[in-house]
Amino acid sequence: MPTCPQCGNTVSPDEVICPFCGYRVGTEEVKRVFEEEYEERVPPKPVLTKLKLLFISPKETFKDLAYFPENSGTFLILLICAVLSTLTILAVLSHLNIEISYMSYISFFFGGFFANFILYVIIWLFFSLCYWIPTRLFFGKISFRKVSAFLGYALVTFIPANFITLILALIIVPRIPSSETDILTFIQEALNIPPFNIYHMIFLPFLIGTGILYAYGVREEFKTSFVKSLIFSLFTTILILLFIYKLLYP
Repeated sequence: MPTCPQCGNTVSPDEVICPFCGYRVGTEEVKRVFEEEYEERVPPKPVLTKLKLLFISPKETFKDLAYFPENSGTFLILLICAVLSTLTILAVLSHLNIEISYMSYISFFFGGFFANFILYVIIWLFFSLCYWIPTRLFFGKISFRKVSAFLGYALVTFIPANFITLILALIIVPRIPSSETDILTFIQEALNIPPFNIYHMIFLPFLIGTGILYAYGVREEFKTSFVKSLIFSLFTTILILLFIYKLLYP
């Protein structure tokens, strides 16, 4: 068991304030004193286990990431999102009243998948930067790698958002009756009808969910209260959403 840096009494690895002398251990001291003990007691969890725990006990996932940051799960999440987004595009094309060969569908899938995956990687890195700067300013030193790990796993909320969009695309996108309509014209028309004209409204509550999950990472990294980390994370999320809204709709 680790000991208090000031009085030397044995304390729990989860305690930030020594119950004997009241000494408040700083964030860096917490890491230095408890990290070796934590690594001995709890080995890194497998990626699939961490992803499952996001829905059952997110605290455990982010506690693991606080000590063993990695992005394998992030790339798996982004791959799933890219597949769902690409299937949504194919669902739209299926409503086009022109003949499209199977080879064209395959080409559209691989091209759309690659474009969507690159887009999601850019979104992940952009959001990581947007969270990293205020986190450093408000709480203290934290590496970009760790923030990107927290944020990457928090983007798991994009999976149900993309799934809902895919279902809506299959159900409510109308067929274009004219056989002379080209693909570009159809896509322009499709973007002006649900679910695409309410795309931001579909993703909004899930982006708030991303902020809530990120709060678990802040809590585990800085050993602070969940309420404090949640308020900070939601406030940061709202600022980022306002910035994006102003950028897209000046």
